[in-house]
Amino acid sequence: MFKTAAVLLSALLCGFLSLDVVSSECKVEDPVNQCGGFCFRSLWPILDHVAYHQGSGMNLTDFHQRGSQVQLDNIERQLAAQHQVISNLASLQSKAKKGIPKNFELVGTGFYYIERNNKLNWFAAEDFCRRMGGHLANIRSDAELAAINAKLPSSTEFWIDINDLANRGEYMSLTSGKRPRFMSWEKDQPTRGDSERCVLLCKQMYDRECEQATLFICQAGDEIE
Repeated sequence: MFKTAAVLLSALLCGFLSLDVVSSECKVEDPVNQCGGFCFRSLWPILDHVAYHQGSGMNLTDFHQRGSQVQLDNIERQLAAQHQVISNLASLQSKAKKGIPKNFELVGTGFYYIERNNKLNWFAAEDFCRRMGGHLANIRSDAELAAINAKLPSSTEFWIDINDLANRGEYMSLTSGKRPRFMSWEKDQPTRGDSERCVLLCKQMYDRECEQATLFICQAGDEIE
């Protein structure tokens, strides 16, 4: 490539020197000093072209275009992530406008009512939640559990919707009628006692007698799965 460039440089310099009235002979002994930066800048497009066809596969224009494409790809990924966040927020706002009872609050990604005063047995607690327009809480992930626990006083028990009333040891969600998507038992739980058929939350999950009077957590606005 450099031999080709030298030949082109000599030809270009001869063109400039031929304009000299004093001498019509083109003598190029030191192309760099005689021609200077101007000539080399003039040759850049030619050098790019030669380099491309000699196997480099990329000229300066290709390099800049590829860099621009990488930047565009990064921007597209960032916009897609932002769009997902906005969609999630819009979904939550839509639920809040469409049918979330006024006493329910957004905790994590769900709407909950935490009863802090009135203690009821598990059946009465479920009936209370239904009358409010919800149901006993159906916690679906560790992140959701952490968000709820952050709202609860320590060493206090709250009914949730899990039970094994139909078949001993086969825990089901009363809300969905299916096995719970998420469970987080305390150590040595469940005890599987004869009368301990309903589940409550005290940071982790415990089985207890369904007739026990306990505080409870209601949930509304979720899509049952």
